[in-house]
Amino acid sequence: MHPRNPYRTPPDFCKLAEAYPALTPCIISYSGGFSIDFKNETSQRRLTEALLHRDFEISLNLPLNRLCPPVPNRLNYVLWIQDVIRTTEFLEHTPPVLGLDIGTGASAIYPLLSCRLDSAWSFIATDVDNFSLSCAQSNVEQNGLADRIQVFQTTPEAPIFAPLHQDPDLRADFTMCNPPFYSSREDVVASVDSKEFEPNAVCTGADVEMITEGGEASFVRRMVDESAKIGERCRWYTSMLGKMSSMTEIVGAIREHGIQNYGITEFVQGSTRRWAVVWSFSDFRLSDNVARITNPQLQTLMPPRNTLRQPIQVPAQNVGRLNDILSEVLAAVEGARVVDDNIFSRFIIYANKNTWSRAARRKNKHATPDTPSAEEILAPNLICSMRWIFSETGDAEGIETSLECQWMQGKDRSLFEGFASHISRKVSESVRMSLGREF
Repeated sequence: MHPRNPYRTPPDFCKLAEAYPALTPCIISYSGGFSIDFKNETSQRRLTEALLHRDFEISLNLPLNRLCPPVPNRLNYVLWIQDVIRTTEFLEHTPPVLGLDIGTGASAIYPLLSCRLDSAWSFIATDVDNFSLSCAQSNVEQNGLADRIQVFQTTPEAPIFAPLHQDPDLRADFTMCNPPFYSSREDVVASVDSKEFEPNAVCTGADVEMITEGGEASFVRRMVDESAKIGERCRWYTSMLGKMSSMTEIVGAIREHGIQNYGITEFVQGSTRRWAVVWSFSDFRLSDNVARITNPQLQTLMPPRNTLRQPIQVPAQNVGRLNDILSEVLAAVEGARVVDDNIFSRFIIYANKNTWSRAARRKNKHATPDTPSAEEILAPNLICSMRWIFSETGDAEGIETSLECQWMQGKDRSLFEGFASHISRKVSESVRMSLGREF
């Protein structure tokens, strides 16, 4: 479960019922305390209503013939999207965020949660089902968010990203989607029958929410193909996936389009696992903790690393001097602009070209220094951050020190990797020279 998800600790169901009395009849006691029957549809719906009411001040109408969204699972996806969007926090001017929710459903749960969490976010929420759209519009209005969430009707035959196709001037910061998992009703039945144990919770979804031709892999592959035509008009394309096997096909489609800027994550709630994928045509880069996971079954699908760490041996009593050493090394890089970001305890580096390699220094030794153009200053070829990472070792040394270089923006991976290698080497040399007597 996401580190910021408050439901990492199960809720106190009795206190929750105090805040939302309609949940009270659903509470059951057992030897370990109190809970609800997750296989009971009414109990599941009251729980969703209670969590949204107490924790997000969201009042939700959940029709009996449509999906009841589990809040912890949906919140996981929203929090991960927040992490993706926050990769651009280093920008001096961060504009409002526009999201596109594909298949918002009757609850419109993703736009409602997202807008409650961040007042700078707004949404276009699409769906093909008239009944779901009517319910979604009602939920948006009764929560006072009609000015920030636009409900958009589309059709199965229309492009998936219909709003972006209809308005060529529209720009979105991200898309999100929880696509129908299954290709047919038979596929639904086969999936249930194949489980070793009974499902932990009742399934409340209608066919229109659960079934699409070709299943989720086919649907998301269409998204990837469409995104290649839309390009940078959307910064980040994302989708949830219900089957780990779908990830192979989706990452294959991403790579077929030559997209190297992508990421994978995994959501775990109890015994339920979901996955999500993100891809982009922009030059903004995701940190490894957002875009990579440790699942051994998916390692061949992982994107290249954007977070590089170099262990550097430093006595514990000297760690307070490391920022000064790093600052001096960065200040010596010709043509680079360095900003001390005290909020995140890091340095942000802006560079227009390679001035640090031996070949570059030899070439520029007798050349007249270039003055960066206004365009180069506003759009440098490389933006990355550097900071120290400290972790407990449990041995006599007590602390392990690493220098982290995080790629934040740029198209040239070799430029980033070369810079990270150069700075790590120079810092290591400076540490040995400055602190060598104390080792």
